[in-house]
Amino acid sequence: MVTLVEAKRLLQSWPKPGASPALDIAKLDSLDSSGALFLCSLRDKGATLVGVSAEQRTLLDLIGGLERAPLAKIAIVPRWRQLVIQLGKAAHDVRHEVVDLVTFVGRAVSWTIGALLHPSRLRPASISRHIAETGIHALPIIGLMAVMIAIVIGYQGVAQLRPYGGEDFTINLVAVSVLREMGVLITAIMVAGRSGSAFTAEIGVMKTREEVDALEVMGIAPMQVLVVPRLIALVITLPLLTLFADIMGLIGGAAIAHFLLGVSPMQYLARLPQVVDGSDLFVGLFKAPVFAFFIAVIACMHGLRVSGSAESVGRETTRAVVKAIFIVLALDAFFSILFERIGV
Repeated sequence: MVTLVEAKRLLQSWPKPGASPALDIAKLDSLDSSGALFLCSLRDKGATLVGVSAEQRTLLDLIGGLERAPLAKIAIVPRWRQLVIQLGKAAHDVRHEVVDLVTFVGRAVSWTIGALLHPSRLRPASISRHIAETGIHALPIIGLMAVMIAIVIGYQGVAQLRPYGGEDFTINLVAVSVLREMGVLITAIMVAGRSGSAFTAEIGVMKTREEVDALEVMGIAPMQVLVVPRLIALVITLPLLTLFADIMGLIGGAAIAHFLLGVSPMQYLARLPQVVDGSDLFVGLFKAPVFAFFIAVIACMHGLRVSGSAESVGRETTRAVVKAIFIVLALDAFFSILFERIGV
């Protein structure tokens, strides 16, 4: 078998000077379209093909009758125009994402309120299962993360405040940071990466298996079966996880205060009421259900966007996690400014 590369190399010095340009292909066992295109190009240059079988002639006539003009060169777009096009496309995509998110939020709120007003539409078994998966099973990792974050904040606080003789204020720093910001923020980010991705993947796989279409055929709304139970479960779970993270964070602060400052656990507990009050705990617990609502909505929305392939499931899962974490951080910044302005 001779490849096109070998044929071109063998025919580099062909035809020889004074010889008639004829090429015998009688011993050619097989001929594909690429080889036929090569022979047609030789025939167009004046070469005569000898020993052509009927089958080969049919293929050569077919290839020869095609339009074989070279493709037109692609116009090069200047870099400044590429940048403008990309910015315009990004703005267009952001606009559509915002519209889709607002629309889905409205649908989710409508279906959730309808389910709460008509308890017969609720699915307690599904809600309890999601509470167990998103809450109880997440307790170890949430507790560990809260303790580690509190220890890091405490250690850095001691290192920065000790040169000024204010290392005792590390207890204030850890307690306020954990209750107001870090407890709920770390918990929300962990839930977005853990439970949000699970929501998107579960619903996405159902889309690929056409189970969502089957629900619609049976007259069952996917919003009622797939979205509302997950939304209610996460709104219930995230405040409880936040409270657990606050407790574990304070325990981590007690540990760092004992080892670095020599403050006993009893002294630490006696100091806490002087450092924090109910408003600090309220701020963190107030933000938790809002974060939970948007995490669940975004995860379910992207799960229902899956188009039917494994690649689509992975892509939408990634987008859901990134978008949920971004929304959580944006809302946390908004609430921080809001509570500071109103004096909470």
